[in-house]
Amino acid sequence: MNSDDRPSHCSEEEDVEETFVDDDDVADVVHYEGEEDGDDVAMDDEEEGEGEGEGEDEGGERNEVLLEDDSVQGFFAHKEPVFSIDLHPTQQNLVVSGGSDDRAYIWKLDTGEQVAELNKHDDSVSAVRFNNDGSLVATGGMDGKIHVYSVDKREKCATLDGPDEIQFVDWHPKGNVLLAGAQDSSLWMWLLPTGDFMHVFSGHGAPVTCGRFTNSGRNVVSGAEDGSLIVWDPKTAAIVRQFTSQDERFHQGAITSLAIARDDQVILTGSVDATAKLVHVNGSILASLGNATESVEAVGLCDVLPLAATGSVDGSLSIWDINTMRLRTTLRHDDSVTRVLWHESSPMLTSVSMDCSVRTWDGRTGECVRVWHGHQAGIMDVALTHDGRTAVTASDDGCCLVFSE
Repeated sequence: MNSDDRPSHCSEEEDVEETFVDDDDVADVVHYEGEEDGDDVAMDDEEEGEGEGEGEDEGGERNEVLLEDDSVQGFFAHKEPVFSIDLHPTQQNLVVSGGSDDRAYIWKLDTGEQVAELNKHDDSVSAVRFNNDGSLVATGGMDGKIHVYSVDKREKCATLDGPDEIQFVDWHPKGNVLLAGAQDSSLWMWLLPTGDFMHVFSGHGAPVTCGRFTNSGRNVVSGAEDGSLIVWDPKTAAIVRQFTSQDERFHQGAITSLAIARDDQVILTGSVDATAKLVHVNGSILASLGNATESVEAVGLCDVLPLAATGSVDGSLSIWDINTMRLRTTLRHDDSVTRVLWHESSPMLTSVSMDCSVRTWDGRTGECVRVWHGHQAGIMDVALTHDGRTAVTASDDGCCLVFSE
């Protein structure tokens, strides 16, 4: 076995902020009915022995609860799991987040201060996204509605209807055109801020799970639960290229995620069939990347080197050389990897996981250069500042946290 192929683990010996529960943090003592101060509550003999030594190790030393929190700021208005988060493209101090409390908020990265509470959806907010110049922000819900707001005025300019449960939203890289994928197997596109309907894309045979415009904006790419991947012409909503499970070389299960190379020629997909597929827009299937033992939930392509990353429910994060189609190294989280983001114009990547950690890796060597803790439940989404030095996360614990070097 090559040294590059051996699993790498983040060192847990990095400095962390240690918070201990002390006597001053203990709530007032609650007395049972009829109990006076100083009176002992009667216990059966059997009960008296139970719990002896709780909180103590074998030597009689008291164990203390260690809480690790490396975050520098947070936003806590969401009281339920937060599903989606995004950073403003030019004013990187503005964040938008949405979650299962049916709400979305705009807030400040540096202070955690709430800037705006956006209109409540009738069901969970599943997707939030600023447009390319940051003038508009969209929130998509499981209620089938998309609300679009002017960021500067904090006013809603359109409510978009048509599809059912929204799975993702994405803005055209050069114009105010919004794309959304839905549970009903369709994609929809509108012109903003007017909200004029443009196209509906039909071709998948099951719920759409992921999708986006290509980097040039010339095409739309989407994946679905039937294992199909479709490249579309956004001007006509016509299918340009299609990959399906009928081809045994392609996915034989639902597609969970996709990434597009900087030049728009290569697409990487992850699937519940525990593989990732690398395909060319000309219709060629270039490679099957298959070292995971469970669903591949997150994929990414590096901008500056021929590297790909795949993250799995089994906790593995694999780095691949897409020139040779060979595995370079397998890194490790302690639970499912939920998101992988390569840094802009850099060989560094950041991954988040249901193990509550944020980890940054050097994709060339597999070295873990940074690990952050702070959440008390799994992390569902992450956004990075342009320089990659700050990460903002959305978690199942109902909190958004900011981590920075």
